[in-house]
Amino acid sequence: MLALLAGCASRGQISVPEGEAASRWQTFVERSGRPATYDVLSGSLRFGPADNTRRVTYVLWSGRPVDPALSEEEHEPAGLETAESGMPDDERIIRLEVNAGVGANVAKALFENGRMLLVLPRDEKAYVGMESTDNLRRLLGLPLPLRMRCLNDFLAGRYLAALDSPSPERYLSGSDGNIVYSYRRDGLRYELELNAEALPVRWSADGRWTLDMDYDDNALPRRLDGTMEAENGQLRMVLLVKGREPSDNLSGGHLELEVPAAFPVYSLDQ
Repeated sequence: MLALLAGCASRGQISVPEGEAASRWQTFVERSGRPATYDVLSGSLRFGPADNTRRVTYVLWSGRPVDPALSEEEHEPAGLETAESGMPDDERIIRLEVNAGVGANVAKALFENGRMLLVLPRDEKAYVGMESTDNLRRLLGLPLPLRMRCLNDFLAGRYLAALDSPSPERYLSGSDGNIVYSYRRDGLRYELELNAEALPVRWSADGRWTLDMDYDDNALPRRLDGTMEAENGQLRMVLLVKGREPSDNLSGGHLELEVPAAFPVYSLDQ
């Protein structure tokens, strides 16, 4: 770890003692590894071009299937079989409900094993396909900074897993005593800034998103504020967590998403 964290400071930045940087990273790893509670989250999401964002409310929850030996047929007509995408298998199923206004449901979504099913009640349509950057851009108008599994992990406090367990290559001083750790993955340069409590307060992917984070009294995320420079201008995403409820209160079948028989199902992968 000490070897990985070795680095030199850029002009205008102060180097951090090696022991302090390693100690804070280790605290971050230990914090991220604590048992997580995947609550039912509710809040608001604002996204789109920075000068023309749309606001919706959401409810997000997740869990593992009761019977891990479920057959593919039980997922029809969506066909959410394990995707041949090179993505690791993840048994956690994520459900998302999106509303615009009071009681006006505009979307229901299910994410499982790198694939997604989206049902649009107003349009009386459904879409199924890979949970890819391109597909999310087609549906939302912008790519999300994190896959839904990673976002779900991050909001539950499993920060290291959410960021795919990065290995820092160098570190520099940040603001207010923070430490900025740099790493690379798939040819891209990333930065993760940890505050004095070893909580991530800023994460950036070179040429993609920059996310600022804020936390509640339990050191769990309550606000993710992101920007991204795109060809047609800056994109913005602000996710607020306003409520956390125990998932034990969910009724049976809460991880299922049925497509009404009259709804046509379109593929996003064609």
